[in-house]
Amino acid sequence: MSLPPASRSPLAVFLGLPYVAWVILYCAVTWGVFGALLGAVTPSLRAQMGVSFQQVGWLMAIWSAGGAIGSLLGGAIAKRYPPQRLLVVYTTLVMGALVGVLTAPSFGWLAFFMVSIATFETALFTLGHGLLAEMSDDPEQRTRIIGLVDVGYSLGTVLSPLLAAAALLADPNWRGPYLVFALMALALLAMTLQSRRLSSVGFRTELQHADGATGTPLTPLGYAGLLREPLVRWVLVAGVCSGLCEWGQNFWFVSYATEVLGLHAQSARLALGFLMAGMVVGRVWQAFWHSRFSMEQKIQGLGVLATVALLVVWLLPAGAPFAVLALCNFAAGLGVSVAFPILLGTALRSFPQEAPRLSALLMLSFTGGAQVAALFMGQLAESYGLRSAYAVLVVGALGFVVCAWRLGRR
Repeated sequence: MSLPPASRSPLAVFLGLPYVAWVILYCAVTWGVFGALLGAVTPSLRAQMGVSFQQVGWLMAIWSAGGAIGSLLGGAIAKRYPPQRLLVVYTTLVMGALVGVLTAPSFGWLAFFMVSIATFETALFTLGHGLLAEMSDDPEQRTRIIGLVDVGYSLGTVLSPLLAAAALLADPNWRGPYLVFALMALALLAMTLQSRRLSSVGFRTELQHADGATGTPLTPLGYAGLLREPLVRWVLVAGVCSGLCEWGQNFWFVSYATEVLGLHAQSARLALGFLMAGMVVGRVWQAFWHSRFSMEQKIQGLGVLATVALLVVWLLPAGAPFAVLALCNFAAGLGVSVAFPILLGTALRSFPQEAPRLSALLMLSFTGGAQVAALFMGQLAESYGLRSAYAVLVVGALGFVVCAWRLGRR
């Protein structure tokens, strides 16, 4: 399943990906669609099921917990069973949970099936990261291939509101968009059932992973062993900081721009759209264009860019022009856009035999950053105001730069 050397152009590598990689990339698109659906259908869901904002908030919180469980599950058992079997099992379980979402008689059952989807879909995602990491021994090429997953996920998040709007226009029932997602998941199941095309898919054994200097076989470290490694700890702290900046801006920018800077709510939402635009541009650049900068130089420079952008937003006075806010959001999105694949690629360079577990730990660190953004910043905003809470994003961006600098020194 190895790809040719990195001398080929990124586009040529992309077009030459094996079938299993296309399955994982399509999975990323579907996961992006699912991840953005809940926010799009929340008004219809509340009206038709009679639930409160607080209940929806709890649903979002336990949904992210399901993703954390799925990460650990996927990382722990990825190499214990044939990947083709796991692909089929996870996708089948997602389909079963989707049937539950479409027929759930109460909000409690809906929450259970939503968490189930998040668990199995994230486990599938983690398995996919591990399989993609096995396709090349070149760190730069491997990072580009993993970065394609982020491109697919971003495409899904962009498509999701459009699919939701079209489905709700045809039928105002909030379950309609999830029926569209079910059709996409059914196509994913059909792809995983192509046993002939997936028959050769597998992970390399520990004997096939060897230290480049000594030729000594690399044995698995497990979660505990990885957490004892200083390099891995710096990568995970960087992931927390990046997740904090990305999701903190997503969660709080509209409120901050309207209540502190006096921007109209619709204009604030439009300005926030530039955050995703910056992330998409950064991910496409990472995946498809050669760069003279190393992985460490990229995240150092982009981290500084995100820090400056968030610092400017924090210091802006009331009445700040829309163009400045849009530009800052674009710069912040670009700054955090490729943190995940580069951090994962940096860790894999030292521990190539631990791809699924490293993916799981890094996904957990990003989830932890998002939880800090939601809970800690919310508490600060309640006690001291949004201006004070927004300073946490600047501190998080500075923390990311420090971590990137330490990783560069290593």
